[in-house]
Amino acid sequence: MAAPGRVRSEDALSEIVGFVLVLALVVVASTLYLMYVVPAEGREDEITQMNEVQDRFVSYKTSVDGLWMRSLADLSVAGTRGVSLSTSFDLGTGGGNTQSSGLFLSFMRPIGTAANMRTQIGTEPTDTIEDRIGLRLNEDEYYFANDAEFNEVPVGSLSYHTDNYYWIQQNYIYKLGGVFLEQPGEGVSVKVAPPIAIYQVKNALNDPPSDAVKVSLSLVNITSPSSTVGGTGPLRVETRLRESVVASYRNEPLKEVVFWVYAKDEFWADAWLQVFHDLKRKCPVSNPDEWIDIEQDNSDPRMVTLHVSHKPGGVPSPTSDVFLDLSEATLQVTFEYDE
Repeated sequence: MAAPGRVRSEDALSEIVGFVLVLALVVVASTLYLMYVVPAEGREDEITQMNEVQDRFVSYKTSVDGLWMRSLADLSVAGTRGVSLSTSFDLGTGGGNTQSSGLFLSFMRPIGTAANMRTQIGTEPTDTIEDRIGLRLNEDEYYFANDAEFNEVPVGSLSYHTDNYYWIQQNYIYKLGGVFLEQPGEGVSVKVAPPIAIYQVKNALNDPPSDAVKVSLSLVNITSPSSTVGGTGPLRVETRLRESVVASYRNEPLKEVVFWVYAKDEFWADAWLQVFHDLKRKCPVSNPDEWIDIEQDNSDPRMVTLHVSHKPGGVPSPTSDVFLDLSEATLQVTFEYDE
């Protein structure tokens, strides 16, 4: 009850109620912004970053191709053995995306993510940390060794691994001269195929010259020890051609060429199947079914094989109608942080 002679005043109460209502509106607006706008911005930042990583890997593949191709023995230009190729990668979306600007506080911006880059290679013939490859010429001529059991060498890789908060996890991998996209637990897709080609030629050793095919196989392999560098910001990847490129079997006719990949898991086996099937579908060879077989081992689905030989009407030809253009390039990769 108001004292006698005094008039009730509710001005102070109105100011408090108004302040509480304004504060409630600010809290609701901030909450909605944090729930919907910030994740959308973060997702857009991470998608943009992954597109840039893809472009960087494609550019890296093109640059590495130029590095080893300039060292082929039959080229007139000087070799590139020991030449360093420097490529910069941005690790994660950290940095500018986490800085406050204008009236926005830092917590109103998406959280910057980190990433790591790895070189990885198996050290033993039976390692399944990475894929392994094998090559057989004719019926019993194993290229990497003298017996079938250990005629495999490990495939090295350079990879970019995300630690995304708002977008799906994606890994980009450079392996055997190709670029692959891996979504852990979901699958692997081929972005740029490894340098493998099959095309039609003439076997001039026969009289008259007969139809033949040539398999061009370039084994561009990273042989650096396994290492990992993580964080945010720019990272330089230094790549060197360790030895001059070895080229062989260019003019030697063969009855068959068998190239296989023992993948580290079934997702990677499916990716190599895609590589081989795309190769067969696009190769400029008449009647490719007479020349190319693609197989997946029923007992071990991780084994995928590309078999090239002449089988007119399904019957193996007694003549040597397959040529192999084999190139081997070994790479050394190291990491250096940009200052």
